[in-house]
Amino acid sequence: MHWEDLKNFLKPLSERPALAGFFAGVLYLSSAAFPLYGAVCTAILIVFLAILPTFPRRTTLCILLAFSLRLLLMLWNSPEYKFEPEKLPRESSGFVESVLDRPEGVAAILQSKFGKLRLSKKEPPFPAPGDSILFTAKWYPVEPPTVPGGFDSPKWLQSQNLAGFGKLEKFQVLRHRFIPEEAFSKIRHALKNYFAQFLPPAETGLLIGLLAGDRSSIPDSLQSGFRRAGIVHVLAISGFHVVLLSGMVLLFLKATRMPHKFARSAAILLMLLYAPIAGGSPAVYRAVFMFTVVQLGQLFQRKADGLNSLGIALLILTAIDPQILWNVGFQLSASATGGIIAYGKRSPWETENEAFKKNPLWKFLESNVLSAIWITLVATASTAPFLIWSFHSLSPISILGNIFVVPLVSLGMQAGIFALLLPIPMIANFFCAAAGFLFRLSAYLVSRISTVSIASVTVGPFPAWILILGGVLVLSLGAFKSNRFARKQVLVILLAFGVYALGSELGGKLKPSWKVSVLDIGQGDCIFVQSPRGDAYLVDVGVNSGRRNVANDKIIPFLQESGVWKLKGIIVTHPDLDHFSGASVLMKEFPVENLWVQECSRITEKPEWQEVLQTASEKNIPIQDLRRGMLFTETTRQGLHHVNTWKMRVLHPDPFHCGETNSESTTIRISGVGGSILLTGDLTKEGEREILATDIPLKTDILKLGHHGSKTSSSREFLKAVSPDIAIASNGRHNKFHHPHKQVVERLDSLKIPLLNTSQKGTVQVEFDESGYRITTAL
Repeated sequence: MHWEDLKNFLKPLSERPALAGFFAGVLYLSSAAFPLYGAVCTAILIVFLAILPTFPRRTTLCILLAFSLRLLLMLWNSPEYKFEPEKLPRESSGFVESVLDRPEGVAAILQSKFGKLRLSKKEPPFPAPGDSILFTAKWYPVEPPTVPGGFDSPKWLQSQNLAGFGKLEKFQVLRHRFIPEEAFSKIRHALKNYFAQFLPPAETGLLIGLLAGDRSSIPDSLQSGFRRAGIVHVLAISGFHVVLLSGMVLLFLKATRMPHKFARSAAILLMLLYAPIAGGSPAVYRAVFMFTVVQLGQLFQRKADGLNSLGIALLILTAIDPQILWNVGFQLSASATGGIIAYGKRSPWETENEAFKKNPLWKFLESNVLSAIWITLVATASTAPFLIWSFHSLSPISILGNIFVVPLVSLGMQAGIFALLLPIPMIANFFCAAAGFLFRLSAYLVSRISTVSIASVTVGPFPAWILILGGVLVLSLGAFKSNRFARKQVLVILLAFGVYALGSELGGKLKPSWKVSVLDIGQGDCIFVQSPRGDAYLVDVGVNSGRRNVANDKIIPFLQESGVWKLKGIIVTHPDLDHFSGASVLMKEFPVENLWVQECSRITEKPEWQEVLQTASEKNIPIQDLRRGMLFTETTRQGLHHVNTWKMRVLHPDPFHCGETNSESTTIRISGVGGSILLTGDLTKEGEREILATDIPLKTDILKLGHHGSKTSSSREFLKAVSPDIAIASNGRHNKFHHPHKQVVERLDSLKIPLLNTSQKGTVQVEFDESGYRITTAL
């Protein structure tokens, strides 16, 4: 490697002092925050500092200033609050910093002697920003996720700098003082009331979400559709909105014939004021700071460099709060903006052919379609490592959303701004009607796009080093043609990817394994099965009750965390709500190849169950009947023969009569390398007697207890026939049925069968391989 090649490769960074300072700060903070990768970050930082003398003087000064500022802030800042939410008292006092609207009630952010707190309240009266209050609160439990990939409350609280969160039961206002957030809150409510005169609630909510960052009134179904279409960023105040709004503000001010310098200064002040009104997210402040840098450059007649302006904005944000570096919103905003600035104008569709350049059709396609496709590809590639790390998913069809939906939302937002700037009822009504039409058209297109099975595809999870190399690959491709160091770097990274992929594939072949996970979803059943070949099944997908659907809350995050991108099938043991409540949503939101049901369940008239069957028909998912004797197998080649090494056999029900629902619950025995497991759904003692009356071998290593451990199941005769090493019960915490029942627990104890309970241990995962089986629990 030639020294000149490395210098030329780093030249775009060395010529942008602020961006170089931010990059050095990232390495410094990463080496301190992540010991595992600290050595690598430190090594890169040492190389970076070694070549620092070759950088222009202003870049060197900026990097050294960034380090000095970071050290000064570390010395000046008070010690961080020790995260101990379990020690929060029921009654305390605090100062209300802000009040956030929610679909039901509000969430108040308080500053207290214990740290920052978040308290929700559904019914008025509500506290107001600036209130000092005495309050009584019920604190929500803070524990690691009980389902892998699920909501991690400790991590979320720490990312938000919160000491705890809970329900505000009552409060008393001691005194009040004015703070700017009080005015910002009143502005947001005034905007909502203004647009509510002209638009229905859903469209008002969408417009307020776009203009003021308040998404509480946007229907959950619409937000879910935008998320699956890969364009949920449109609903969050981000650089897209700030650029659009700042351009309109500047244009409006210039139209008043105000001197350009005054117009730019006024626009800067208005946008700095807009940032906290819009919720003050990292993406908003990043975009506003970039706008400010560019306009200040224009004021002093100096052309601003886009990447350096980005570096200034990122330096300011990380200097104020270094922890923002680990905020996923900040990561996505910064990486997308950087990628678009760096590569947005390097479209491969640009042509030197003069005939093409003058052709009106080509000009239209290039400006309205091809450029949108290219920008989307650039933004997706730039953000992909962060999306995969945080969400384990990408949206292959986000291009469609960006081409067809984003322009409509943009025009709708502009119509809303004109209605605000021209508050004459007749004119405002006209612009709001236009905005409403555009939003309805956007919602329709989103509903069509989001129903495509590949709208959201699981990618990963991958080790952090793979994603870091992916980010370096994206950065290197820009200099691939012109720089030998970049070419060598790309080849080395591709080789590392190939070795990793080959190693993963060979590892699965040389050491076959299969998995079963009993998910902790509450008072219900959901069991994940993954065969040695990698086919994924879900046995039941339901919970007894809950405001939110279990599929979106727990099952899909678990599947993505497990690297599953499609399901071979869903098996519903019987049509009770606590075994199928998530099925409809799951089939709409995640690729599913088959739905297996009891033959008798087809005639069940429950509306919720009929919706499941209807959803399967609409999604063209085959519905197949399960009956005793059916067998799912996987084979491996041994010499000249193929041998069944993994079997999933249906033991019950008998197909020739339809009895009581629980007694006819589908019962499945899975066996393979390392052991076996018996899944019984809600099988009762009557159903157990039917199985015992056959000659079916029942001896199994692990038993999932029937009916959540109810006393109507798990008879002594059945337990003796199965003779499991361990039993697992799936039930909710403090469930009203008191499952697992005391009689069942005593029966298991008398037979010396250990019990694992999901309500105590969280998700129970069992991995089978040649050495036997290993059990791990989430808690």
